[in-house]
Amino acid sequence: MKILPLLFLVPIMAFASATPKDIRTSVQKYGSNSFASKITAEDWAETINKISTGDDEWLMLVPDLASVVNLQQSNQLSGALYYALDANAKEALKVMSILDKHHYKYQQGTDIACVPPFDKITNSDMETYNRIRLSLLDAGPQAATCLWIMESWVEEIKANEARKSS
Repeated sequence: MKILPLLFLVPIMAFASATPKDIRTSVQKYGSNSFASKITAEDWAETINKISTGDDEWLMLVPDLASVVNLQQSNQLSGALYYALDANAKEALKVMSILDKHHYKYQQGTDIACVPPFDKITNSDMETYNRIRLSLLDAGPQAATCLWIMESWVEEIKANEARKSS
């Protein structure tokens, strides 16, 4: 009998997370004046998480978000795009290309999203970097700029770490 009340909570919890449609509606409702302050921390975290998985529907939300995010959210969005390259390089690159064609207050495309979001390289970071690198090599010529930016940043970090250790 104690299980019965829990069964009623499951459907509520399953539908509690935000969808791209919900977020897009919030973007339209609040616009650049107040979206950044109106979105809940939970919905924003869910949005960043879903974008970083490379899901097409969530990735296509990025251009809508680009015009309404604040600086902190912009940095998080760029990091999510970087991680999206791992699972869905071609679609993530398409989104970055859309961002490259516009001038948003905080959000940029390829120039920022292809920079790995770390200053020191851990084993986990290198594993992710290597997977993304291979994804970009498979994505075709449109990935060249992103690959160059990403590799340059990692080489810079390696050089800094070598200077510090010598």
